[in-house]
Amino acid sequence: MTPFTDHGASPTLTEHERSGPPILGDVHSFPSYAEQARSLVAAGAMATLSTLTNDTFPFTSMAPISVDGDASPIICVSELAEHTRNLRRSGRASVFVAAPTVEGVDPLAGPRATYVGTFVPFDPDEPTIERHLEAHPHTRGYVSFADFGWWRMEVQHLRYVGGFGVMGWAGAEDLAAARPDPIIGAAPPMIDHLNDDHAEACTLIARHLGCAETTESATVTELDRYGVTFAATGQFDEHRFATVRVAFPLPLDAAEQVRGATVELVRRARAVTTGSSPSERPEHS
Repeated sequence: MTPFTDHGASPTLTEHERSGPPILGDVHSFPSYAEQARSLVAAGAMATLSTLTNDTFPFTSMAPISVDGDASPIICVSELAEHTRNLRRSGRASVFVAAPTVEGVDPLAGPRATYVGTFVPFDPDEPTIERHLEAHPHTRGYVSFADFGWWRMEVQHLRYVGGFGVMGWAGAEDLAAARPDPIIGAAPPMIDHLNDDHAEACTLIARHLGCAETTESATVTELDRYGVTFAATGQFDEHRFATVRVAFPLPLDAAEQVRGATVELVRRARAVTTGSSPSERPEHS
């Protein structure tokens, strides 16, 4: 396991963004925008598909997507669908994917990504088809219909938003080079567990390890291999809310390591409250 390094995804804030809720803590520990965007779609997703009408207005619909080896979105759609008719005229389109919302947290604080590019018809191999069917089992009933066809997006760029002030662009090469985060896909039930059963511990972590001493309560909004992101309530200068980021001392390699890593963060936060000096934690196996 390699030591933690700066991934360069910390936001460069505009004046508008500086006027919003602050981002506190280990702001350099966010995964790159490409890593986060790729992780959102690694296991497939139900996406919002935007295509162009005959008079070039945006037309929005839904489509199940999977991704190929370089994270290019793949769809299988009917020739009867309006979005397919639009793609036949112009392949220019965007695909929007959002993570599940966390109860009690502003949906706009959650991660989402918009892929922008051109869809082209293609003939997938069997592994690609099976990967799509595994992600969307209900599609087995119709992907073999004669009027259904496969399309692959040639991604030009993507826009990732991880919450207030956490946003940026990435290119197709960045996306292809990024590897999916091993934690993000498995995170939702772990996030629910932390928020439902360990709310006090979450507040301690944000308050004492996230440079957010005035935190009154903290809700986990994201978990990834590099750390934890909280939506914190308190008094942060003139703001009542803040995004708080706390890094794991070492990146994680598997979802099974999250429990040990978060327990260690709790131990360190409690050590701060008692004035003791926490010893260096062991690496996760």
